Amino acid sequence: MHTVLLMKRISLAFFVFVSLELSAQDRFVVFFQDKVGSTYSIERPEEFLSKRAIIRRQNQDIPLAEDDLPVNESYVSLVESFGIEVFYSSKWFNAVLVQANDAQIEEIEALSIVSSVEYVAPNAPLTSRINEKAEKAELPSDQNRAFTQQKMLGIDKMHEFDLRGEGMLVAIFDDGFDNYDHLIAFDHLLRENRLLYTFDFVSNSIQVNNNFSHGTRVLSILAAKTEDYEGVIPEASYILSVTEEVATEYRIEEYNWLFAAEKADSAGVDVINTSLGYFDYFDDDSMNYSSSQINGETTVITQAANFAASKGILLVSSAGNSGRFVDAPADSPNAISVGAVNSSGVVATFSSKGLNNEGVLKPDVMAQGVGTLLVTRGGSVFAQNGTSFSAPLVTGLATGVWQAYPDKSASEIRQLINASGSSAQDPQEPFGYGIPSFEKIIALENADGDVVESFFRPFPNPTTSAIQLQFDESTFGEKMVVQVINSEGKLVRTSSFVPFGSRNTVSVELNRSGIYLIRVITTSQTLTQRIIKY
Repeated sequence: MHTVLLMKRISLAFFVFVSLELSAQDRFVVFFQDKVGSTYSIERPEEFLSKRAIIRRQNQDIPLAEDDLPVNESYVSLVESFGIEVFYSSKWFNAVLVQANDAQIEEIEALSIVSSVEYVAPNAPLTSRINEKAEKAELPSDQNRAFTQQKMLGIDKMHEFDLRGEGMLVAIFDDGFDNYDHLIAFDHLLRENRLLYTFDFVSNSIQVNNNFSHGTRVLSILAAKTEDYEGVIPEASYILSVTEEVATEYRIEEYNWLFAAEKADSAGVDVINTSLGYFDYFDDDSMNYSSSQINGETTVITQAANFAASKGILLVSSAGNSGRFVDAPADSPNAISVGAVNSSGVVATFSSKGLNNEGVLKPDVMAQGVGTLLVTRGGSVFAQNGTSFSAPLVTGLATGVWQAYPDKSASEIRQLINASGSSAQDPQEPFGYGIPSFEKIIALENADGDVVESFFRPFPNPTTSAIQLQFDESTFGEKMVVQVINSEGKLVRTSSFVPFGSRNTVSVELNRSGIYLIRVITTSQTLTQRIIKY
């Protein structure tokens, strides 16, 4: 279901297509034991990653790992030898998506290279693509109607800095992008060759004109450019992937999201926007998740999102429209999950909140998701509701901020977005850190540069237990928000403290040995210091 009543997923990392005719009935994911004998090596990443993807890892000091290697081609060939059609593979999960009948699956399960097989959807809608030709696009405002919803986040100021996404690569995973290639709003993307590729993982086609247009509307909030409507980052480049199977709801959609994320990673994508979500909406009740599994690490799509984040990709996800726990993958601690407010900043009743993971606040931030103006597949500007439409506003903001601060990591951009929220001093459900602000981000960064050894002192550093934070008398009476961030960039603890007089020191627990960042946020500045616990 969408976060305007849609939510789904799909992905791809490495394709394998065959032309075998068989009576495949259902879809399964086959998991392999290992990658032994792979022809690929992390010493030769240019063979399976784009230059952009390699540079993104280098810029964020992310080492290449075995999960970057494609699935072993000999294992894929062995599966195919049983007359089974293999469509997509996942390097992160070390698995392939197949269409097969029960007898074939029994044979596959008996293979020593196979660790397990998971049923993910009935029927077999995927078709071979051996004769399909990619169609290349031949096409080598005074008043912006989106101004009000953008101004809420300070995007008008961001545009004054001429930050519109130039040089950034954004992926959108959704249900479909019907008529995108016939709309004036996207002419500039096609003319300037900034729509790098499209793929429909539901039908195994390069065409994303599939009669569904939720993705078209999301794309417009980010990229549209007409006489009276300009998206947040119209100068960025884009990848469009269909992962949502609208007619039904099965776990295959989560795997579609996985496949799409891996392909986006290999292409060097900076940011992924997803307006899909999963919880207990599946047509097969056995696939539903319990509320205890919405914990930031259990669902298939959240595992995929965490893998993507570990590769240096920034993730922005709609919180959901159920008004209860956020949907996956918005539960990921590595994703900026976005709730919805109206134009006055009041939280929408449908905006989802919270999850079963103590110490992790969801949603992260808020943006206008009530009466959000967008471009429809017919080309008209229309107002619609849903966290599906608040998320791309934050995606655009985060992309512009990363364009402004290219030396930062994805996790640092996420932390900066949260720290700039209107409720960063007192974050709580259902508002999270509040409404982020480009102007506040600039102020925070300037403060970080100006304040070096003032305002608070951590000791002892290194430490073998808790860290003590001693505050300068200039902070007395002012509320301090203290954040603990681990070496993976995850926010592991948030607390508040008001220093005064002799009560100017607070103890902060550190669970495990390692390197931490302690970030203290005030109403006017922020300061981050590195802590080592032995």
